[in-house]
Amino acid sequence: MDIKAIIEKYKNKEISVEENTKNILEKIKNDKTNAYITFDEEDSLKRARELDEKLEKGEDLGSLFGIAVAVKDNISYKNMNMTCASKMLKDFRPMFDAKVVENLLKEDAIIIAKTNMDEFAMGARGKTSVYGPVKNPIDESRVTGGSSSGSAAAVAKEDVLVALGTDTGGSVRCPASYCNIIGYKPTYSMMSRNGVVSMANTLDQVSVFARNVSDVRTVSQTIEGPDSNDMTVRLDDYKYEIENYDFKGKKIAYIPADDEMHKDIDPTVVKDYNFALDELKKLGADLAPINLKYSNYANQVYNVVMSSEVSSNMSRFDGIRFGYQSDNYTSVEELFINSRTEGLGEEVQRRIALGTMYLSADDNQRVFKQGLKLRTLIKKELEEVFETYDLIITPTVTNLPPSLDDDYMDPLSDFKSDGFNVIVNLSGMCGLSVPVREGISGSVQFIANANEDSKLLNAGEEFLRSLNEN
Repeated sequence: MDIKAIIEKYKNKEISVEENTKNILEKIKNDKTNAYITFDEEDSLKRARELDEKLEKGEDLGSLFGIAVAVKDNISYKNMNMTCASKMLKDFRPMFDAKVVENLLKEDAIIIAKTNMDEFAMGARGKTSVYGPVKNPIDESRVTGGSSSGSAAAVAKEDVLVALGTDTGGSVRCPASYCNIIGYKPTYSMMSRNGVVSMANTLDQVSVFARNVSDVRTVSQTIEGPDSNDMTVRLDDYKYEIENYDFKGKKIAYIPADDEMHKDIDPTVVKDYNFALDELKKLGADLAPINLKYSNYANQVYNVVMSSEVSSNMSRFDGIRFGYQSDNYTSVEELFINSRTEGLGEEVQRRIALGTMYLSADDNQRVFKQGLKLRTLIKKELEEVFETYDLIITPTVTNLPPSLDDDYMDPLSDFKSDGFNVIVNLSGMCGLSVPVREGISGSVQFIANANEDSKLLNAGEEFLRSLNEN
């Protein structure tokens, strides 16, 4: 089932929007994976009845008419709380809709629920939420990946067709891989970030989960576009063109197994990656190995840039202006310290501390400035690749979803599996994670140059069509 098929059912009166919405709400109420933080049955059914009336009156229908969309809980929807899965924002109700939510509503979508996530989008396993971890729908003993854990689970278990997440360094593509669905991270500036709680301003991008590329394209076309309240978003609309992508003769770059970026990669991920490469050869692609000199440092660079921006962005959550306020203080300074200590989790505090260190004036921000220099070199390196090659294919992540009980001792281990993802965010390019087979398995990521999102989705769609035919 896809968006187009559901809308046809509405038009043919096979099912009403209200009836379908009730069915989805029942799934949400009976969820066993901890995928959701907030839903409002009354709000959703009221919206559904309004849409049924619109259909009855013969009015023009939006491209997402009656489609339920689950939204990560760092994206503002004024009819539901926005907590960022943190004690710091417990019971916080936003005053306005995020631009992407506004665009969804204009096209007759229903915001059905706010999904669980790593606290303030900081985590790669879906385990740092104050509301508890999200279980992987394929194997509930495993993690979903993060930080957009609940949105991935909601799509993977088919509660909803599509869901929004945010991707800063793989936060949509990692859980898409772990949950065996599609995760699309657009070119930086494609989607407005207005109304989205910032983690790292130069890396964040609203992104999309779905089970087929057609639905990814439909939702992306709806939420993209200019926004006078976001100085980083593109100034014109982007058209997601639908074209048959022919791999025959296309030069596709891949990163060979002996490259440093494959260090500690799971053998199953390697096997599935090689399977994907063989499939591309059958399609006539001209595959060529590349070695990325500077991208081998991507995880370290991401750690520095992301943490530094986190340190700056999180300064507003102080218990004074807004957010959780401690009852235990005798001075303003103590109020500030205790509110953040009690209101923020360990991973968030760790990243704030790291970023504060990287931005320290004591050594003239030396580490941060070096990180920015390397980021520029990574971007230039990838741009040079795209002067010769049409696409790059990589594993999405280097591991399979870990066990929920895996209490890893290395606090930086979350960064290690996402090296292939973070190069996309550091360079502002676009990436698409697609599964290669059913079950717990490795996925592959297609990477395209900035603003070549149409080509990226068309290529991913053709690749999946080929797998399904075989």
